[in-house]
Amino acid sequence: MAVSEVTLKGHCKCGATRYEVAGSHTYAGICHCDDCRRATGGAYVPWFGATPDSFSVIEGKICEYESSPGIWRGYCPACGSPLTFRGEGWNDIAITIASLDDPNAITPESNVFLKERLHWVLINEEMRNYDGFPS
Repeated sequence: MAVSEVTLKGHCKCGATRYEVAGSHTYAGICHCDDCRRATGGAYVPWFGATPDSFSVIEGKICEYESSPGIWRGYCPACGSPLTFRGEGWNDIAITIASLDDPNAITPESNVFLKERLHWVLINEEMRNYDGFPS
């Protein structure tokens, strides 16, 4: 579902890497999987999706590492801030909501991988909630 028609801008912690997303985002959700927690050091990670052609780095660069076969996590090479997540054969790229200049511009609509969530994380039952990744 397309929710936003504005251009969103964001950056890493140190400001060396800046990006923008033009047009609609494809989804917005919170991931509770162990991989996302370990990659970011957070209890969960709010992501939003965008088509690759709507996402552009406007300053600096994003480095990537293959965190598991066919999955790449993008980060700022200067400060290490996690910024993106993409997979082989995916139609979109995931971007951390917290890296937006205005993180309140996008509200997550779902929780995914709840089977891996930390027991002390409270869940908004009004959101769409999935034990794994929705199909």
